[in-house]
Amino acid sequence: MKKPRISYYAHHMGTGHLRHARRIIDTGAFEVQVASTGEKHRDLLPRGADYISLPPDTDEQRSERPVLGEFLHYAPRGKHIVDRFSALNRAWEQFAPDVVMVDVSIEVALFARLSGYRVALRRMPGKRTDKAHKMGYAIADALFAYFPEALEEAKHLAEYGPKSYYFKTPQPVATSAVDLNESIPKRHSSSDRRRVVVQTSLGALVGLSNIAHAARSSPLWSWDVLGVIREDTEFMPENLTLHGIVQDPSQIMAKADVVLTSTGHNAVAAAAACGKPVLLIPEERPFGEQRSYAQMLQQSAGCMMLDSWLTPLDWNAALDQAAAGDPRALPQLLFTDADEFSRNIEAMIRELMSK
Repeated sequence: MKKPRISYYAHHMGTGHLRHARRIIDTGAFEVQVASTGEKHRDLLPRGADYISLPPDTDEQRSERPVLGEFLHYAPRGKHIVDRFSALNRAWEQFAPDVVMVDVSIEVALFARLSGYRVALRRMPGKRTDKAHKMGYAIADALFAYFPEALEEAKHLAEYGPKSYYFKTPQPVATSAVDLNESIPKRHSSSDRRRVVVQTSLGALVGLSNIAHAARSSPLWSWDVLGVIREDTEFMPENLTLHGIVQDPSQIMAKADVVLTSTGHNAVAAAAACGKPVLLIPEERPFGEQRSYAQMLQQSAGCMMLDSWLTPLDWNAALDQAAAGDPRALPQLLFTDADEFSRNIEAMIRELMSK
């Protein structure tokens, strides 16, 4: 049987959208074209992947703000935009996709729909009731999410349920080393300092001063910070270590008693994969994306959640409470096996192709 052809548009902020594209490529079940901004994103895909490097949607020579309409989120004018969408349209014409999967842009979804393609638009957490999102959801042939349907809002299902598809996330390799049916690992002895690993995102707004305060307030814990932070203080407690961006964070996370993470999709997946109790602190994002996702996970998986780093609390007690959580709940909720992931995407593509 001929493989379905997917052109996958991956937004260029961060790396998460490209990682989703790679997971689809890795199934081997589809012919996949990936379009994103710039050559550097090619490195996040398998060697030889069909990658389209689009011109950026900003113009370094012009400082004008993008012209926004009530039905669009980002709509600048200029030759750089003409070139960007021309390149995207040529790529689609040459590849002839069965479906264009958009992760994520209302403008690209609308452009693909007007160009005559079947469009699947990614559904993400947060308050998506503005006119641009409502238009995108209306014109899309399908909406897809990388979280389970059990987390979805009842209001969304009532309005868009028939066109919504839920894929979960393929179980990361790191999880395969963790038997989720085993009893919870023993903790360190009371004489040892327990360990919390903090995971931030590339777009993190977390300040070092907040983390330093938390570490200073929890002398019974050792703090390791992975990722980007805003260095707004020089004060460093002796129980705090900054690792920056590391190639394989799972090696450090596997040694934690608690993983404290931001609540972007891939950050949560990485935290869940290490098989440790998780403490969620959402970062501020448009549409309340991370806060909404954290609340969904707290309700469905029992994860401990703090509103922000500024929440007043006893950090020793909070970390003790988080460490008592069930490390199985989150991976069992979020992950699926690679075959089911592939079958669910193929079911959506085949259904759209039949219409």
